[in-house]
Amino acid sequence: MPLTDLTDSDGNHFKVLEVDGYYLPNFGYDSQESDFQKRVEHWQARDDDIMICNYPKSGTHWIWEIVQMLYRQQAEFVNVTKDDWMIECITKEKFDGLTSPRILNSHLYHSMLPQDFLSRKCKIIYTIRNPKDVAVSFYHHHRNILMYEYTGSWNSYIERFLKGEIDYKSWFDYVRDWCKVLEENKDYPIHVINYEDMHTNNIKEIKRLAEFLCIKCEDQLIGEIGTKCQIENMKREKIQNNEDWRDNTAGMYREGKVGGWKNVFTVTQNELFDEVYDKKMAGVDMNLRFNL
Repeated sequence: MPLTDLTDSDGNHFKVLEVDGYYLPNFGYDSQESDFQKRVEHWQARDDDIMICNYPKSGTHWIWEIVQMLYRQQAEFVNVTKDDWMIECITKEKFDGLTSPRILNSHLYHSMLPQDFLSRKCKIIYTIRNPKDVAVSFYHHHRNILMYEYTGSWNSYIERFLKGEIDYKSWFDYVRDWCKVLEENKDYPIHVINYEDMHTNNIKEIKRLAEFLCIKCEDQLIGEIGTKCQIENMKREKIQNNEDWRDNTAGMYREGKVGGWKNVFTVTQNELFDEVYDKKMAGVDMNLRFNL
């Protein structure tokens, strides 16, 4: 599979797999390109499938662990990672072999999900996070995961992020598309979680999530799950594929905070970001919070 090198003006390399004009991480298995192309029409869903959807760095790991615990009725981590259930990261054979209920996840557009999944109206959990914190988190992700071969600075990266010259492309286009899906598909079971709301009151949000999934759960267990899935506990206890990361980096669970972007953005970068945001997201009201 030929990789695309998205080199920026400073000469920084950024390796992605380009399939039909779309940028994906290079997950490194032989059938990735063909599986991606066949996924919409040929991948078969099950009625009890659950799909967590969002732009990268918006709480996928966090919510995936919570959903696992709700279904298993115990506040303990499973010995697998959410990547093992990520539809653009696994082969069709592995997808078909996953045990039910399949708690799937994806960073793809709604239209890129398996058609059978949408036809069956399988439940979707859509999470959203303010894009300034997303940009900072994605920067560290791209710098520290080996497969991207990326060593650029934050100053060059923020330009790349605003242009969508990264895997999964533009945050703005992705979120606008999902907001349109939410508006035009009122009868589809989609549950929306704001990343910032999880920080404000995770117990309330876990209860809402359990109700959406029709899972009966005692308040004590809800509290235990909320505590177990705090970022410090996930850093300490959750298994990670450390061989994928550069040495001496935090791995997948870095900070998980709200408002950390303020320690990274310059005044000029913040003004530019706001200008792009206002232009790209005009007419879209998501009630995002950039601080707590």
